[in-house]
Amino acid sequence: MSRSLVADLREGRNEVGRRSPGEESGLLAPARDASNAERGGRGRRLRAIVNSYRQGPRELWAPVLLDLLAPALLARLQRLRAEPPVMDEEDIRQQLVLELLRAAAAMPLPTENRFLKTALIARANQGVSRWLAREARRQMGQWSFEAMEEDRP
Repeated sequence: MSRSLVADLREGRNEVGRRSPGEESGLLAPARDASNAERGGRGRRLRAIVNSYRQGPRELWAPVLLDLLAPALLARLQRLRAEPPVMDEEDIRQQLVLELLRAAAAMPLPTENRFLKTALIARANQGVSRWLAREARRQMGQWSFEAMEEDRP
């Protein structure tokens, strides 16, 4: 059985803390601490991290970005449903993380910082929802081996 998303995020965050360069340590400080709770502080921090993720190195900034957005990711993950037997919750979790990082890397960012988190999560959700819909359509077009045997003359 695979580990939870929270455990993976915690491990990634700890790894970043061990190997982060000195000048970037200000952004690598815990993103969800009380000092960022003031109005606009989280939005500014998120935009700075997204910009740093875009400039690279991405393997350094991805865990920080995912850690900052973990509560929203977990909430969104609970609403997405698997398409058995091919896709399970682990597949959806990985796809959601992939879509979020893809959105952070390429989507146009909203001008207001307060809308950035919502825009990133919405774009990631849209990608996963489309992926699941494609899989559902693909499964509808498939036949089981037993059904194929019954159709034989």
